[in-house]
Amino acid sequence: MATAQNIAAPPPGLYSPLSSFPAKDQTPTGSAYNPLHWPRWFSYHKSRLGLPNPGKFERLHGEVKETFVTNFLFDGAQANIIKELSPNFHVQHQFSLGSQVMPPMYNFMSGYMTERTMAQGTMDNDTNLNAVVRHMWSMNSLTKVVAQLTHMPGHSMLQVEHDYTGSDFSINLKAMNPNPMEFTGLYVASYLQSITPKLALGTEVVLQRPTPDMEETAMSLVGKYSGKDFIATAQFQGLGAIQASYYQRINEKVDFGVEINALVQGQRREAVATVGGKFDFRQATFRGQIDTTGRVSAVLEEKMAPGFSFLISGDLDHMKGQSKFGVGIMLSA
Repeated sequence: MATAQNIAAPPPGLYSPLSSFPAKDQTPTGSAYNPLHWPRWFSYHKSRLGLPNPGKFERLHGEVKETFVTNFLFDGAQANIIKELSPNFHVQHQFSLGSQVMPPMYNFMSGYMTERTMAQGTMDNDTNLNAVVRHMWSMNSLTKVVAQLTHMPGHSMLQVEHDYTGSDFSINLKAMNPNPMEFTGLYVASYLQSITPKLALGTEVVLQRPTPDMEETAMSLVGKYSGKDFIATAQFQGLGAIQASYYQRINEKVDFGVEINALVQGQRREAVATVGGKFDFRQATFRGQIDTTGRVSAVLEEKMAPGFSFLISGDLDHMKGQSKFGVGIMLSA
């Protein structure tokens, strides 16, 4: 009985119908000396390099941030109840009290998601509203709208941004509180390009116009180097600000990250270094971090049962002599 390998590859010397159809030549038409054809030839030679996509600009330090507890810290008591009403629609109730920095609060969240569209809204007990709508026009193009409506004057916000992801580059355009009539608001444009399979370089330009007669611009340069199990990133911003991070994957359950933020401006010299680690156990996830200001933080999430988690959060600032502690539960049904 003939095997699949024998069928796919005929013995030498036998005629194959596929041999009469050679591989299609992707070489662009037109002379390479004609400037009108340069973009086509440039894209052709770049595609032959096989460079990977460098990821989004806003996710430059994303792997390091996942090892920190900054986005997971809380104090007081907190309860989250998530209810899946359908495969595309869910609601969430969040209760919090006993916080040292926030009053007792209730938040109601709802979300709707399909393959291309995601809409999510949050309203608290003071009827402050936050909404996010994201739509994927294609595999390469995505638009996101973020809105915040509050009772406090000057705190409402509208942000519109668009992402375009190419085979070896990423572009992001963002506008915050734009006013097309007076061209006021905050405008950000970023570009990240793979130079080699491991190295990516990029830039970001920020234009701020709070009033028609006031304008301020800033530009930053970034570099990202990705190894087999590590990522090193450096960002040089205006006014002497430097941000560098290093992410190391120890194994499937242990990750570490280091971040340094430095400011060199005139006679001013300031720097803060932060080290964080994430540990995934069979039924728990632990995150801990410490920085050079003497602040130590940790968050533990224990999965007690399917759909039920218990959380403990702690934050101790030795320099200020302050401490915060929180406990919470998360229930999914």
